[in-house]
Amino acid sequence: MEYTVAIHVPREWLKDVPEEESTLRQIFKLGLDQYKVERALALYRSGAGSLGYIVEQLRLPKAQLIEAARRRGIEPDFSVETMREELA
Repeated sequence: MEYTVAIHVPREWLKDVPEEESTLRQIFKLGLDQYKVERALALYRSGAGSLGYIVEQLRLPKAQLIEAARRRGIEPDFSVETMREELA
């Protein structure tokens, strides 16, 4: 299912960016992915749940979230299952 989203952005944001639909879709997708990661890390830091729980709720790849956490100096709690997934 697709949704139509109409937003107004400052023209300078699109300077030197091709205004092709595929390019704008890619930009939106990258931004949405980044938003989800930031939101997930904020939830994890606030104690809203384990990394596994948050990953399930936001439908994110666990490895992606662990990598993002480490880049920000956040060391996630590890379970045996998490260690197996990382080594696979």
